[in-house]
Amino acid sequence: MWSADDASLKADGDKVLNFWQARTEALKLAGRKSRADTAAAISSDGAPVTLADAMSIHEADLLRRGSNVHNSRRARPHLTEAQLSKPVELITEEELVLWRDGLLKKGLAPSSVNRVISTTRTALTLADKSRAHIWRSGLKALPDATEANNVVIEDEAKAQQWVAESYAQDHQLGLLTHVIAESGARPSQAVRLRIRDLITRDPAAPRLMMPKSGKGGTRSPGNRRLERYTVSISPELAKLLKTAAQGRPSNAPLLVRKNGRAWDDGNPNPYDRYKEALKVILQTIGLDPTIYGMYAFRHTSITRMLLAGTPTSIVAKAHDTSEAEIRKHYAASILDFSDEITRRTLPSFGPALEPTASNVVKLTKR
Repeated sequence: MWSADDASLKADGDKVLNFWQARTEALKLAGRKSRADTAAAISSDGAPVTLADAMSIHEADLLRRGSNVHNSRRARPHLTEAQLSKPVELITEEELVLWRDGLLKKGLAPSSVNRVISTTRTALTLADKSRAHIWRSGLKALPDATEANNVVIEDEAKAQQWVAESYAQDHQLGLLTHVIAESGARPSQAVRLRIRDLITRDPAAPRLMMPKSGKGGTRSPGNRRLERYTVSISPELAKLLKTAAQGRPSNAPLLVRKNGRAWDDGNPNPYDRYKEALKVILQTIGLDPTIYGMYAFRHTSITRMLLAGTPTSIVAKAHDTSEAEIRKHYAASILDFSDEITRRTLPSFGPALEPTASNVVKLTKR
């Protein structure tokens, strides 16, 4: 093995370069600006950026934009230490394809696989834009995997039992469940409600000013999450919320846990706070915890409005989503009045007529 011809000089980034600094200069000579073209593929200290580093970069980017950092952590449980420690510029398209297909073999649903590889693809792109074509090809989304798993609570009495059991197990969880059940909001939205968002000026028509989700393809999810939209609630729920809010400032969380802390305190995903209690509640009322979750109330709310003939534009607005998403995922529940309309135009030709009597007399043979 040849020894380094550097007279034991230390790299200074100017006259003496380490490997990664030399690589950067070589890229410049080749017409590529390392920081612009390879983004964070080389860290500030000259070390290569690993897949784990890329995911941390993604998490920091989500935090900066006010989005949910849970998305950046979605893939980590499905990656080995060896995979996470590998420099991103050494990751090949072939191994990405093998990893993606391996997720299917592990039993993940195609839609879940797509969510995992999507966040990984974003992280890799943030780390090294010059290899975006490899990330796109190696982590190509699986086809026919966009069908939503819209679990609906078919029995209204069972939904009422769910809310009642939640109150029985934990009054604060009961309030959260009740709000989600009536509003059809995502749990991550409900936990961001403030006391000032409860509007009870008209006791017969109370409402909530629900915080919007960071979803919707916006480049500024943090700004969108500051916006509100109106949600109608029952006087019964309004009374319970008003009681729970007494003695607290208007900017305090409307919904809190038993210890008085916000559901999303330190973690934007409230599921981690209530998942064990929810499992007990569902088992108590005879529902499968592996099938049902809080989102079932959202799907039920949307489906209920559609089956009542509510225009999709109103359903979308009431649930902080788009008409396109409603039509895409709830097509079977959208009432189609075209059959009724076209039937009115059908002409009536009357009953099928019996053949008229013939005046031809058949001659008998002799």
